[in-house]
Amino acid sequence: MRFYEFADKGLESALVNTLNQLRGEADERNETSEISFDAVEEIMKNTGYPTFNYQLFKALYDKGELLKNIINDFNQEKIILKTEKEAEKDPEMDTDQQGSTDKVKQMAKSALRKRT
Repeated sequence: MRFYEFADKGLESALVNTLNQLRGEADERNETSEISFDAVEEIMKNTGYPTFNYQLFKALYDKGELLKNIINDFNQEKIILKTEKEAEKDPEMDTDQQGSTDKVKQMAKSALRKRT
């Protein structure tokens, strides 16, 4: 048997409640939310789960759906929560402020004048 099969359902519940609270606060502020794994580990230890660690977290995540519903991404450094305002991985470039569109138009007109 695997270690997580013995895991207390209270642990998963406490973790979900903690992350949901953080997500709710971020949604109220219309922000994205991420927390360091060290901070989550400390919170869980203070809640009464001294054996909480990354391996246990990953096992809980892999076996259930509760955590998958609130976590967007995670690694050993941080947990990124699903919020109403998702972080943009590649934000669109605002070409109007950079003037690049105007420069291209100007170059095209210049090339057209040279051809005619």
